[in-house]
Amino acid sequence: MKTFGVIALIVLTSLFLLPSCGDILDVTKTFTFDHEFHVTSSDQTFQENVLIDMAVEESLIGDYGSKIKKIEIEEVRYWLTSQLGPENQQYSEVILNVANDDGSDIKNIFSLQNVVLSDLLNNPTFLQMNAQGVQKLSEKIKSPPHKFSFDLNGNVNETPVDFRMVVELKVKMTANPL
Repeated sequence: MKTFGVIALIVLTSLFLLPSCGDILDVTKTFTFDHEFHVTSSDQTFQENVLIDMAVEESLIGDYGSKIKKIEIEEVRYWLTSQLGPENQQYSEVILNVANDDGSDIKNIFSLQNVVLSDLLNNPTFLQMNAQGVQKLSEKIKSPPHKFSFDLNGNVNETPVDFRMVVELKVKMTANPL
């Protein structure tokens, strides 16, 4: 009888302790996307659409896939790594949207007005983010197939313009690997 009581106590204790034994994985990871833009048209507008497959781009997402419980985008920064054009060249407006991998259900992540491009050269700048766009991006990273598209639209004050933009996302991922 004592043996049964000791075994029952061990089983009950292990059931209560099991979820707290480090089964949850919390990782903060930085994802970086960069893209080169060339605007030669006389209308001074540009539009780029980039499909991103996080399961392919990031082994952590590929490894944990459907075990991801939560994604939190903690911050977004952007900067230029190169810019060919006059020093006073600027975005009149630039908008970054996120959408489903088929281009549907577009949500805005951020928009900027009147930014001098040379001020962004190698100068990481934090962005004020639109909550709906951030929520959409978090869900697309979290949920299979972990694909989404980035749509960048903008206007510049003069052409031609040639620049390379980097967008960096600091993301906290919670997963249950069991």
